Formats: sequence, C-alpha cells, structure tokens
Amino acid sequence: MEKKQRLLGVLAAAMAFASLSGSASAATGEAMFADVPAGHWAYAAVAQLKADGLIKGMSVDRFDGNSVVTRYQMAQLVASALAHEQQASAADQAAIERLSHEFDDEIQAMETLAKRVDALEKHQKKTEDNFTLHGDFQQTLESHNHAGGDTKKSRWWAKELYLNADAKLPKVMGDWKFRTQLETKFGTDQRINEEELIKQGYNGGHQYNELLKPNLAYFEGSLGKTQLWTRVGILQPWVQNGFVYAANLRGVMLEHYAKNYTWHAFGGLVDSDDNDLAVGAGAAYDEAAKGWKGEISQPWNDNVRAHESYYVLNNEATNWQPRLSRDGKTPLGEAEQAKILRNGGTGSDNAKGDLQDMFGSSLDTKKTVYGIVYDRMYSKRFTYSLGAYRYTSAAYNREPLYVGEATFDYKLMPKVIFRGTYAQGNQHGENSHSRGWMADLMWNCNPWMPADRAHAFGAYIGYHYLAPDAYIRCGYGDGIEKGQKGVEIGAYYNLTNNFQYTLKYGFGKSLTYTYSGQRQRDKLYSGFFWYF
Repeated sequence: MEKKQRLLGVLAAAMAFASLSGSASAATGEAMFADVPAGHWAYAAVAQLKADGLIKGMSVDRFDGNSVVTRYQMAQLVASALAHEQQASAADQAAIERLSHEFDDEIQAMETLAKRVDALEKHQKKTEDNFTLHGDFQQTLESHNHAGGDTKKSRWWAKELYLNADAKLPKVMGDWKFRTQLETKFGTDQRINEEELIKQGYNGGHQYNELLKPNLAYFEGSLGKTQLWTRVGILQPWVQNGFVYAANLRGVMLEHYAKNYTWHAFGGLVDSDDNDLAVGAGAAYDEAAKGWKGEISQPWNDNVRAHESYYVLNNEATNWQPRLSRDGKTPLGEAEQAKILRNGGTGSDNAKGDLQDMFGSSLDTKKTVYGIVYDRMYSKRFTYSLGAYRYTSAAYNREPLYVGEATFDYKLMPKVIFRGTYAQGNQHGENSHSRGWMADLMWNCNPWMPADRAHAFGAYIGYHYLAPDAYIRCGYGDGIEKGQKGVEIGAYYNLTNNFQYTLKYGFGKSLTYTYSGQRQRDKLYSGFFWYF
C-alpha cells in the first residue's frame, strides 16, 4: 500500500511539475537541474521503457536517445514509468528500480514541490470560498421629454460602477457571512464621456460624493434552528418585484423558505437618494410669461404625493417673493408656510426649507418602513404574492401611509409570462393617486434578464400606472416614470457572456402635473451592462 501511494504521489508530482513548467522551460527545469550527460545509461533504459509502453501521458518529443536532456526531464519520464510498474516485465521492473534510485533526489524534489502546489491550491480555494468579489459597470443614456417644461428632449449620460464583496464569518458563526457593496456614479446632461462625479442628497439634506460610497453593508445567515434566514444592516429587501418598495433599509429582515411558499418580514429606516422618493411640488417660473405660475407644480418630476391645492402669490404683500396662498388672495404667514414645507404639505417625502427649490432644500427627515410579504407557488404555471406595508415620512403631514399589494405571474408558454400587479394606499386626500397597477407580457425575462448566457434575448410590453400614493419607493421607472401612466416596451440582448445591451421606451402622461396640454411624457432608456 505504501509503495502504491508513493507511485501515485510520484506521478502526481510529475504531472503537477510538468503543468507548472510546461515543456522543460529554462525558467523551471533547465535552471533547476543539471543535464544528463550524453552516453549516460539512463537514455537506453528510458528508450526501452518507452518502447514497451510504460511511459504514458508524458510528452517525450524531445527525447530521441541522442539529445541531451536535464535530470528534471528524465525524472518526469521515470515517474511515469514508476506509476505503471505493475504492467512491466521483470527486466523493465529492474530498469525502473535502477532509474528510480539514480533520480531519487529529483523525484523527491518534485514531490515536495507538488505538495507545496497542492497547499497553495487548497489555500486559494479556501480563500475563494471564504471571500468573493464581483460587480458590474454600466454606461446608460436617458432621453426624455416632459411637455410641462422645455419641449426639447433632455439627456442624461451616466457611468456607474458597483463592487460587491462577500466574506464568510468564522465557523463558530455557522453559515453567516458579511456582504457589502460600493457604488461610484458619474453623470452629465452634455454628452458621453463628459460625465462628472455626482454628489447626491440622501435621507433629507445629507450630501455624499458617489465615489466608492458604501451602498450596502449587512450580515446574513440562518437564525439558529428557527429556519429563519436573517439579514441585519444596510440591506435591500427585494420583494414583490420592487413595485411598492425598492429602496435600501437600515434595519433587519427575516425570511422563511418552504417548498411552495415564502414569508418575508422587514423593518427599519429608509435609506434612499432623495430624488428617488417623492420630491414635492413648488413654485414654478414661467419663462414665456416672465412670472411665477399661479399654482404649485413640478414640471420635471411627476413623483409628487397627495397634498392640498395652493396658489402662488408674488406681489407687494409677499415682498415680491413666491408665497403660498389657499384662496389666491391672502398669502400664508412665513411660519405657517415653513410648517407646511417641513411636513410634506406639497407632496414631498422630505422636509423642505424653500418653496422655490424642491430639489436642493431638503432637510433631515426620518423615514421608517415595515413590511410583511407572503409568496406562494400555487402550481407550476401560477404564482402569487400578497404584501402589506407601513411607511412614515414628512408626507401626509407625517401621517403613515399604509399600502396593500397583490401580484401574480401566469405562465402562458414555456418562455412567456403574464404578470399583473395592483397596489392601493390609504391616503385618499386632495390630489391623491392611491391606486397603482401594472400589466406586463414578458418573453424570456421577468422583466429583467440575466446576462450569463451569450446571445440570449428577452422582451416585454406592458401598461404601467405608477400612482405616487400606492408605493413607497417604486423600483420601476426606466420607461414610464414614477407619477406617470402609459405603455412601456423593452428588450434585452446578451452580446457575450455577462455583457448585455438594454433598450426601453415609455410613452404616456403625467398623473400629477396640473396643467392640461402639458402632461405628455416619453422617455428612451438604453445602456450597456458588463458583469464581472
């Protein structure tokens, strides 16, 4: 048994050493071992072993019985013969035994090297198993037309890089691991390759440069024997395809997976870019009329929640500054207007400090979310999901928004799925849009498509009604944006493995912009996505 193990070890050593050195390169074998002199008896012995078929799996093209080879090369050939010694005749076995003694030091050196290589491979595998790094790079273009503003199409070029790292925790922690994501974002409204580093506002008034900004950072693993999968930290609780909630969360999420159903429950603080939440309406300046419009509005962003109707005054009584008014005649006092802006009274999730700048005047605003979702696979063709959510922000005078959502997928054909989504919120006040829904027909996508298979193609078409009071932070918006309704079509094509091109187009109307004839919306979205 010991001899057999030695033979296998010698062969493994020879093959490992050969794989490292190629075909006797000067950098390995020839530099490490002296030549075997011409006329040495080993040449004739190895030639006979080769003729008898005992040297297998080794390249012996350079060995012709005359060329001078290194002791390293000779040791490789001897190792192969040793591994097949049981098939040898008595004469060949004697030759193999004599050769093994002659080149024993070289074979031992190869075994030692093989062990080192094996240890390195095991260490590398352990490192790969315990730590992984992956990510994606995106080059995108958004071209949209909001008839309520400048009728010329505006464009936004963006470059984004996401780096994801996963690290297993020590075994004493069971199957727990730590996951993080760093994001970098550049953008411009000029032209491609002129993008500049973006500085974004988060959670009301907190400005961050988007250069390797920590986006996700959480621990996840099973909670003892409870069969609950747990995540704690800054995470994204992706549920129900992201219609009601698709923002990050500073909190905890618990999940239970069974054969045909899954439960999800989560809660904590919302962690989101301010512009991805409801921005609210404000005083809008009419360039043509050279004056402030008489009602608050948001010509560039339709994601405005329910709010009271106000007029905008700009006269001697307001010191020629835009001021809110309920009747169009009497301006509100400064304190009352400030209270309305602080409490989302113009449809914003964040407290505001300025009626004229609804994007740049966000104030620190605490936003909380709690949700519970039940997914079930009813059959191989039909699945459904039910969810309930509670959200608090500055909106609705800081009263909570409750949302219920139901979704279903029905497989019409092997690659064709029809998806229906309906969500309703409890805020039914003035200017509210509390019922949102979508109907999508999808081919080979859901509606996103993985990029791991070269030349795969997917497409969808749907009608989206993205009502701002029926979601918290909607994950849709590449074609039909939040606060709009209309038709959206999209297609995906994988140019190679992990390299995808995406094209989407939406055309419809604003749900929240108040000026008739200026509610038309259309948007083209395209991008290249490289995953690594």
